[in-house]
Amino acid sequence: MNPAFAILVILGCIAVWFLASALYKPIGKFIHRIGKDAIDELTEEDEEKENS
Repeated sequence: MNPAFAILVILGCIAVWFLASALYKPIGKFIHRIGKDAIDELTEEDEEKENS
């Protein structure tokens, strides 16, 4: 493999990492919100079963 090609691939990967890093925080907030809603729904169902 050509060493220049390997260096370009590594630099490309680093560039993609930094470009994508702007999306990590919004994606994390979205996943956290979905998880929190699921946990709240399950907790609500458990409380309804206990009160019945």
